[in-house]
Order: sequence, then structure tokens, then C-alpha cells
Amino acid sequence: MTDSPEELHLPGFIAESEVLPPGKGLGWRLLALLVGLGLLIGIAVAGGAALFTALWPTTASLCDASSDTSDGTCSDVSLEQIAEFSKIDLPAETEVESVQYATVDGSFGLLYATVVLPEGAADPLRSGDYRVAPTLSWAAEADALGLDNLLLYQGVESVTGLGFEAASGQRADGRTVILIRVNREL
Repeated sequence: MTDSPEELHLPGFIAESEVLPPGKGLGWRLLALLVGLGLLIGIAVAGGAALFTALWPTTASLCDASSDTSDGTCSDVSLEQIAEFSKIDLPAETEVESVQYATVDGSFGLLYATVVLPEGAADPLRSGDYRVAPTLSWAAEADALGLDNLLLYQGVESVTGLGFEAASGQRADGRTVILIRVNREL
């Protein structure tokens, strides 16, 4: 068996020296194991990040709401397309301050728009398709605009479905500003 005087030999038991190889190069093997584990974790993180960026739209994937291409620009989204997508009856003289539209996998659309109603126009969010909401995840963005009489809205599920949100308030000149955030299936 072994020539080591320190090992105890009991009947029915195998001595440690008969099972384990000598401990030469243990440091190198441990280092190789740690490097391999680090590479595996790095690949998993990189793969997860690549998957997330492939699914979530970026400014490079903003597109024209009338097409399914991913190389259009947000400036191509018309007021009529914003009104249709958000199910908000916007007056024809409404000004579009900013708009972003993107599709995810061709089956899900995201619309973020800020519009300014003409002077004296009634707030279309009070029509019944949207209801006042106590809070929204992006309410701080609406608060940052410093609008008076700011109200948060959610779409009425039986009319719009899930994913319809908006906020409206008056700016200093009295005109109503509406922030639209719609995430819905196409």
C-alpha cells in the first residue's frame, strides 16, 4: 500500500494516499478553475446584455409608425398616427413637441410623445377612454415640466387595453401639454 508511517491502516478502509493523487500543481489547477469560472460568468453576462439590447429598442431603432422598418426616424410619425396609436382624439392643430416610436419583434409597439394642444382646446383625456391614475412610474418626468394642474391618466382597460398612460397639465401660456406613454401589441 504505502510506505508512509503516519497513515493509519484500518481493515475495510482505503488509505488517503491510495485515492488522491499527490498535491503537485494544486495552485495552478485552482487558478485554472477560477479563470474558467470567470470566463463562464463573463460569457453569461455578455450574452444576457446582448439579448436585452436586441429586445429593447434604442434610439437607433426608432422608426416611422407607418412602417415596420427599424431604420426610420421619429420625425416621420404624424399627429394622426400618434392619435390612432394612443387612442386619444387630438385636435388637428395640435403641435408635436417630441415623439419616439419603436417596435419590438414586430409585434409590440412603444410610443412616447409630447404634444401641445391649441389654445382653448379641451383636454381629450377626459373623454372616457382614459381615467385619472393616482401615480405612474414616470410621474417624475411629468413633474419636471412644471405644468399646472397636472393629472396622470391610465387607459380604461375595456376601451384601450393595458399599457396606455398619459399626463396632462397647463404650461404658463395656458396651453395644455399631454405626455403620452403607450406600450401595446400591434
